Amino acid sequence: MNSLLKNDSLDQLHEDLARANMAPTWKYVSEFVAREPRVSYRPWLWRWDDIIPLLMRAGDLITPERGAERRSMEHVNPDLTPYYSTSHSIATAFQLVRAGERAPAHRHMAGAIRFAARSQGGAVYTKVQGERLMMEENDLLLTPAHAWHEHANETRDDIIWLDALDFPLVNLLQASVFEPGEGEVCPSRPDNFSRQQLGMYRPTGWGKYPEAQPALRYPWVEMHQALQDARNAEASLFDGVILEYVNPINSGPTLPTLSCRAQLLKAGTKSKAHRSTSSTVYFVIGGEGVCVINGIEFHWGRGDVFVVPTWAWHEHHCKGSDAFLFSITDQPVLEVLGMMREQPYEQDHGHQKITAKFNS
Repeated sequence: MNSLLKNDSLDQLHEDLARANMAPTWKYVSEFVAREPRVSYRPWLWRWDDIIPLLMRAGDLITPERGAERRSMEHVNPDLTPYYSTSHSIATAFQLVRAGERAPAHRHMAGAIRFAARSQGGAVYTKVQGERLMMEENDLLLTPAHAWHEHANETRDDIIWLDALDFPLVNLLQASVFEPGEGEVCPSRPDNFSRQQLGMYRPTGWGKYPEAQPALRYPWVEMHQALQDARNAEASLFDGVILEYVNPINSGPTLPTLSCRAQLLKAGTKSKAHRSTSSTVYFVIGGEGVCVINGIEFHWGRGDVFVVPTWAWHEHHCKGSDAFLFSITDQPVLEVLGMMREQPYEQDHGHQKITAKFNS
């Protein structure tokens, strides 16, 4: 044994470890423990005017029937092409349901939200756990994980909405489940069931809400008013006037893995830059402005979608009239894991040096 030890070497040990499917921590620790987040994708922007003509072409070629399930187009970050995702944990898409169409019922492990990007209102809705959630323009609707849902447009006008799902995270955890539904997948509930059960005024003798996560509609008319009511209150140095869509059962985030927010950038806003360990996808409700991400200017307008990756410096500029943004972030996941970190940009009074302008 002593003779073997004398002839041993570190290289030989490494070879023997590899054959045993082991790895020496002392050699590779810097590859799996980084000093700060190693982000594998870049910020990106998708312009409404570029994408919607493609979606309308799909409206003539694809129907939302069993198999295809939905007529939607994913916002795929060029660095995340194999995952069909917008950030490493969030996938967004535009979905079109034409006048008179229905999309069949199904459910999946991924939680989802719908934000009505263009709607004429009326009898157009997502039916979640048997409850119809109507879709006025800029309304937010929730489809919690593993909840039955289907879509219907009983009007004469097309509707386009923004989908956001956490399927990249679900797939990373190897927990994906998908189940198609046939017939009446669950008993029907009256319109406004969830709102009546969870609102400020509830039926006498009301019982516990039947699911852990509610199927809710957050009307834009109410959020818009809330933002206007807060416009003269103290705003965030980084985000202007920003409000979160809250789960009324536990006062927590919109969904366990996704927090949805709406923000008002008043005319003349030039927020300070910061970064965090969460990623965020934005949809422009209205107005025009600029988001500077890692020194690059991203000019945005109504209907555009852009992503701010994890640990990316970002700030908002709005020179003209007021602008409104809707956003989805994976911050709840980071918080529950104790991994949420934020850092302000402390150089040049909190503003980045502009190095380039985004051009896709």
